[in-house]
Amino acid sequence: MLDERKAKILALIIENYTKTAEPIGSSFLVDECDLNLSGATLRNEMRDLEESGFLTHPHTSSGRIPTELGYKYYVENIMKVKSISKKMSEEFESVAEEKTNDELKNIAKNISEKTGVAVIIAFGPGSLYYTGIRNMFSQPEFHDYAYMVSVSTIFDQAEDMIGNMYKLIENIEPKILIGDENPFGSMCGLVGAKLKNNILFMVLGPVRMDYSTNYTLLDYLLKKF
Repeated sequence: MLDERKAKILALIIENYTKTAEPIGSSFLVDECDLNLSGATLRNEMRDLEESGFLTHPHTSSGRIPTELGYKYYVENIMKVKSISKKMSEEFESVAEEKTNDELKNIAKNISEKTGVAVIIAFGPGSLYYTGIRNMFSQPEFHDYAYMVSVSTIFDQAEDMIGNMYKLIENIEPKILIGDENPFGSMCGLVGAKLKNNILFMVLGPVRMDYSTNYTLLDYLLKKF
């Protein structure tokens, strides 16, 4: 387990990298975060986190980015579940009188537009609905053409993966699958929930996705449906 200071630094790097898609350096943490630590101390802590496998740094930058291990540690030990915003709750409720499947499709579009992820709904093993693929591919990670093409094959193979997803995702709480854990591909993160009537609702994005927000939204759906 990380000590409190290292855990806080890891959380700040992940949460700011999620927002900016830019490596986070010690100077940013000194200037923007209330840590009361010197740049030298932060650099030492970040170096320790990198040596432990939680962070890495691109060759072109002195800043750090989270590794798959860093994200997993954050999700399992640091991440806090948020409260759904009143506005989002009202928007979800505004479509509540529609049929369940149509309501879920509208909610999926809403989530995709607000968070920049793709949403896949399985109304059964052979009935899939997709939305937000363009939103997902607008993320910085997918600007590389070859990378985008490799991810696009996910959607071609989705029907073959759904049976496995039904086994992985339970109806108790949302499930987070990161990198190599994710059947849709190691270049992506996924948050999924199994709703009533055996409906799978899955949010798919880059590994640098906002797991806390997406978990909160799916936890809300799980309770609502």
